[in-house]
Amino acid sequence: MAFAMERLRFANWPQHARWLILSIAVGVVAGVGAVFFDRLLDNALEFFVRLPICFFEPNVGNPLDINVATTGFSLWIIPIATLGGLLSGLLVFNIAPETEGHGTDAMIESFHLQGGFTRKRAPFIKIIASALTIGSGGSAGKEGPIAQIGSGFGSLLATWLNLKPRERRVLLLAGAAGGIGAIFQAPLGAALFVPGVLYRETEYEYEAILPCIISSIMAHAVFSEIYGRHALFHPGNVAFDMPVELIPYAIFGIVCAFVGFIYIKFFYGMRDYFFEKLPMPQMFRPAIGGFMLGCIAYFYPQIIDGGYVWIQLALDGQMIWTTMLVLVFVKIIATSCTISSGGSGGVFGPSVFIGAMLGGAFGGIGHMIAPNWIVNPNSFILVGMGGFFAGVAKVPIASIIMACEMSSSYTLLVPLMLVSTISYLILGKMSLYEKQFSSRLDSPAHINEFARGVLSALHVRDALTTKHVSTLEENLPIGTVVKIVTNSPEPYYPVVNTDGELTGILTINDIRELMFEEGQSNALVAKDVASTNVITVIEEDTLQTALEKMIALNVNELPVVSSDNPKKIMSMLSKQDLITSYYNRED
Repeated sequence: MAFAMERLRFANWPQHARWLILSIAVGVVAGVGAVFFDRLLDNALEFFVRLPICFFEPNVGNPLDINVATTGFSLWIIPIATLGGLLSGLLVFNIAPETEGHGTDAMIESFHLQGGFTRKRAPFIKIIASALTIGSGGSAGKEGPIAQIGSGFGSLLATWLNLKPRERRVLLLAGAAGGIGAIFQAPLGAALFVPGVLYRETEYEYEAILPCIISSIMAHAVFSEIYGRHALFHPGNVAFDMPVELIPYAIFGIVCAFVGFIYIKFFYGMRDYFFEKLPMPQMFRPAIGGFMLGCIAYFYPQIIDGGYVWIQLALDGQMIWTTMLVLVFVKIIATSCTISSGGSGGVFGPSVFIGAMLGGAFGGIGHMIAPNWIVNPNSFILVGMGGFFAGVAKVPIASIIMACEMSSSYTLLVPLMLVSTISYLILGKMSLYEKQFSSRLDSPAHINEFARGVLSALHVRDALTTKHVSTLEENLPIGTVVKIVTNSPEPYYPVVNTDGELTGILTINDIRELMFEEGQSNALVAKDVASTNVITVIEEDTLQTALEKMIALNVNELPVVSSDNPKKIMSMLSKQDLITSYYNRED
């Protein structure tokens, strides 16, 4: 009882104060969740991959030949990756199927279609399943799991406080932004990524931006307190020569879009035309994906996990362009095997890896062919990280900022803007996140807002159609009324007097009980059964007014009467008339 009273008092607090407190709380928990998940994932990699296989990623800064497959890599990666996929599949599909695949889509779907609701078990299952998938060598990223973990807490907090659906959806986004901002050390980019990734067009859930910023700041602070504040990548001496390199970067934007198209098509093609066709329960498909991943990883260990160490090595100039070009397509295949099969993980990490390797390959080839045009080939690695993801995820602005934050450098801001824009525009509405809606107008989360605005601008006269109104005289015997009603498709029948004035309304439900009582046929007339308290509308009323009356009465039609004579019936207005008028409105 005391908790209920506290929640009631909190609901009456000023809105800005509530948002500040809630965003801080969500951010702190998201930061703790990011730390826990990062530690769990590191331990899983240690237990599944590093110790059994004796595989350790090379130390950054050491001069070594990275272009030769790491010696001592073991065939054990194949059964280990298979086992990780099997355990993840059994856990996910038996307890929380919504945690399969990349969790960002689950967050997007919850926002648009589920009022921001998340089941209590989902964040916890996502943590374990993702640790099993990625920790056993899976080619997946951290953003999906941490987005679902943070958004899950935001949703649960809103539900516990009995907040409105709109507020629950905002906290869902704030939690996701906090987790992503912490684990990728990119608080501003994450705060813009989450409200923007909901849509394929350049739209934002603007009400959530400030809560996302606050949550991201707090989560980043918690994460930095444990791990220290540092950038994920150190690009070294990168530069951009203006305007010499503008044309090569424009061409690179086109290349990013082309490879992004292949990535998206292959990613969902593997799911729809291979894994979905396998004659086995869904829970076993991640094991098949794990087996395929293990076979690839035996030859190309660079595709294990997010591959961030290899990106840094590429930035340091320790990888040649031929290796990077091969890794682009190997990573696409490996990621599709891991996630399209139902494995649990994100697509941000793999996309960053693909973009970086693509940039390295493009820069290397271009520098050989036209050294005067491509002066700084390594700069294309960093630009590829943001530019490639901007196109495949439909988040151009967030990708630009996240690439700068993850490298702690804004030196390449101009080429990042150019490549991201070109990649985004060429790919159109193609996206890795299939749960995205085109715009706020299309989202079920906002349909009531837009419908209210449109219906308020339209009037009853705009929706009326030419149709016959079946009226009943008030002195008509019930027996006759039954015959008329049973032979007519109309659901509502206005009752009128001898002067044609409206005195009541009758529905099929009003006479259902009398249909088979012959004794009542001559004893009662239409006005004895009809409802006399008739709610009507006039032509000048808005469609929003008409809809509100229909909802209040729980009816599908209302009589339309003359504004000069409220008893003179002119027509009947149905909900279908409202819907038709809504969709036929002029843009």
